[in-house]
Parts: sequence; C-alpha cells; structure tokens
Amino acid sequence: MKQLFHISQNTNASGQQVLSIRLGEKHGCFAISNKSGSELYELAYCSADRWDEKELSNWLAAYPSLTNSFYECQVAYDFPDGLFVPAAVYKQEEATLLLNGDNNSGENIITEQVSGWQFNTIYAVPKEIQQWLSQKFPAAKYRHQYSLEIRTIHTIREGGMLLVDFRKDDLTVMVAGGGKFLLAQCFPYSTPDDVLYYLLKICRQFSLSQQEVVVELSGLVDKQSSLYRELYQYFIHIAFRDADWEAGSEYPAHFFTTLNDLAKCAS
Repeated sequence: MKQLFHISQNTNASGQQVLSIRLGEKHGCFAISNKSGSELYELAYCSADRWDEKELSNWLAAYPSLTNSFYECQVAYDFPDGLFVPAAVYKQEEATLLLNGDNNSGENIITEQVSGWQFNTIYAVPKEIQQWLSQKFPAAKYRHQYSLEIRTIHTIREGGMLLVDFRKDDLTVMVAGGGKFLLAQCFPYSTPDDVLYYLLKICRQFSLSQQEVVVELSGLVDKQSSLYRELYQYFIHIAFRDADWEAGSEYPAHFFTTLNDLAKCAS
C-alpha cells in the first residue's frame, strides 16, 4: 500500500461525523467530515497493486481514526465491472449474465436501484473485500460509484455533457446529451492521448459536438498538466467540478470531489 495524499485539518471536529470510503481495484480513500460534507477533518488517498484482506488490514492500522465511532459510514465501490439497466427491462435472474456472462465464484453480484432515475445498477465486488468491510463497518451504507456520480447530473444540457473523474491509472466517464443519460464506463489510461481517444470516440458515437459539449473534470488531474492542455486543445467548455470543503491550499479543490459527493449522502 502506498499513500498518495493525507490531510489532517487542525479543526475542532465536534458533533456528528461521517466516514466516507471509496474503494476500487487499485485505489482506496476515505474522508471524515461533518454531516453536511461542508467541513473536512481528515482524508487519505492510497494505492495498492491489489486490495485484499491483508492490504485492507494494513490500511486500517495506518489510520487509527477509522476505528472511531461515526454518525454514519458511506461506502462507494469503484470496481469497473458495473452497468446501468433500465428498470422496465431489469430481471434479477439475469443480473449475472448481463454483467459478465458467468458467475465468478470470487465475486458478489449486487443490484442497486438508482434513486431519481429509472435505472438499476448491477456491479461486482470481490467477496473478500465485501466481507471485510461488512465486519469492520457493519452499519455502513453501500453503493456503486456510478450510482453516486449520476446524482450529480441535475440538468442534462441539449449540447451534452461529459463528467470525467480521474484516478491514478483509470478514469470514469458519465455521458449525457439530448435530454438523456447515455453512458457510464471506466477506461484505463497511461497517456493524454489515451484520454483524448476515449473522449473523442464517445463524442462521435453519440453525435456530440466538441464545440458544444461541456466537459466537467474531477479527480487527479492538474490544470498545469499536459493532459489538461491537450483536452483544452479539443474542447471549448471545460470546467473543474470542485469539492465544497476546504482540503488545504496545497491540493486543488477538485481532487477529492467524489469523496465530498459521498459524504453529502449522509442522512
């Protein structure tokens, strides 16, 4: 396990605290905030070659605050095997076949209704990881990252929008246009050209104009990076989607937006 970021704010963390955990194939992060998600108390972002019970136990030992008592714990799974299925055609018995064609004994297949949308999210989570989290955080509420991100789409512009969230080695793209939600997919990348290839291909596939589509960025991409400069060469309407909390002046506000989104799910 490698720590990429660790933030510990010098604030008086009183009142109801919420723990937000986001976990994918190679990244794991958490944030401790107030109930509304407006104040950040602690945040850590780590990477691993593969998350398993040993790595998760090391993660827990490295951050003792994870064993505190919390008003609520929110978990977003960020594994790439996930898809949306219209509720009108969804059948529980077909969930596994729709996702991967065959039930992998090492994974649990989960179905989640997406509030406010006529979709179900079907996704796979390694059994080892789900069991560990259930033992350590028995009262946690779970969802897939796709279900979390679609909540941030309030108005679908006619010219289209791409919500792009970057991790260290991959990215998630949510696509909407023409008054409809069109796509949610995860892509691996290693160079700016990889990212441009995916985004331009998506625009062609859904007939979205590069001059009209809005591209909202979050996650691990810097405004001074070659990746951002390349994107700016091809898209006119680019903006960063910032977190509402203050993560410290050394880190851009958009690095941890998805964790902030998760914290705001606390009831």
